[in-house]
This record gives sequence, C-alpha cells and structure tokens, in this order.
Amino acid sequence: MLSGSREDTYKIGNKLGKKLKPGDVVALLGELGSGKTVFTSGMAAAFNINNVHSPTFTIVNEYNAGINFYHFDAYRISESDWIDCGFDEYLDGEGICVIEWADNIKNVLPDNLIKVTFTRKENPDLREISIEGVEF
Repeated sequence: MLSGSREDTYKIGNKLGKKLKPGDVVALLGELGSGKTVFTSGMAAAFNINNVHSPTFTIVNEYNAGINFYHFDAYRISESDWIDCGFDEYLDGEGICVIEWADNIKNVLPDNLIKVTFTRKENPDLREISIEGVEF
C-alpha cells in the first residue's frame, strides 16, 4: 500500500488494528521517520487507545482498553537484553505486542508474526507499507 501522508499511514494502521486479536505480534521494520509510531497510533485507536507515543527511552508502553496493548521500541536493545529483561514473556501472552525496530530482535520473535515494512520513496511524503502475515 502507498501512503502519501501521516493521515494515510494512521488510517492503514487503524485498518490493521481492527483485524488484530489477543496474542498477535506485529513487527514494524523501517528507517527512522518512516511512520512506525504514527502507524502504531492508528492500530491502537482501533481499541480506543489515544495519545500513543514512542517508547524510545522506556522500551515499552503498556495500554489497557479491555485488551492489553504493548508498544515496544527495540532500537536500543539486543536480543540477549530482550530476553534478560523478560520481554519475551509478553510475546506468549493474551495482549497485542507491537514492536518498532523489530529487526534488532528478529531471532527471538515468533514465526507467526505480522510483519509491516515501511519504505520511503523519492517523494519525501510517500511511503510504501507492506503487510505480511494477515489477510488485508
């Protein structure tokens, strides 16, 4: 899918959010500023969760709106740190896990994850968003 604005990215995220169920893990891949947090805000809005912000320094933000929604930022964490902190236990729970910079911990992620890749195009406002692992 192509996104030409923050609003488009948010709407695509919201569309995916409406398909998510407990236990889903969403891996977000893409360079800095490609739209991962805006996309996550759209997904969270499907559960009436607002004011989502990047967990860059806290590593995880937890939201509860009838379902646990965990928003991770793996930019500053290694696979061994992920396991040492016990974050791998979230992946087997009943919540929804959304992980920005998931490529940094790819070897500890489940095989049945939903993979979302953001690719910037020549036009600085244009992004290609590809989604694998769910009917869309």
